[in-house]
Amino acid sequence: MSEEWSAMETFYPILVQGYIRSVMAAKLVKIQAENKEISPVKFKLNKEYYDQLTACDVQTPLIGLKLSYDENSSLLTVEPEAYFIEEYENQIMRDVAVKQTELCQVRYSKFIEPVEA
Repeated sequence: MSEEWSAMETFYPILVQGYIRSVMAAKLVKIQAENKEISPVKFKLNKEYYDQLTACDVQTPLIGLKLSYDENSSLLTVEPEAYFIEEYENQIMRDVAVKQTELCQVRYSKFIEPVEA
């Protein structure tokens, strides 16, 4: 597991939901290490993929996250709720989120891309 995973060709909503969760957690880890205020994460995501994400029967990876989507800019904004923040107080969870985000950056790049603020 030392290399990035190759890009996926097929969109799987639950896997992308997990990626959204890990990116939010990795940003939370960074923000807390820098003693900054918690801020949302933005992703570039086409409407068809957003619709598939929200229509997916399983929404478990998104527990503790508030999503809002702007169709005009194709931006998905993700904000953590208190429950989500508490879950990532555990060092192991923090380490896993950071590593998973690194590994999956290329994997889901065809469908979703974090936007740095």
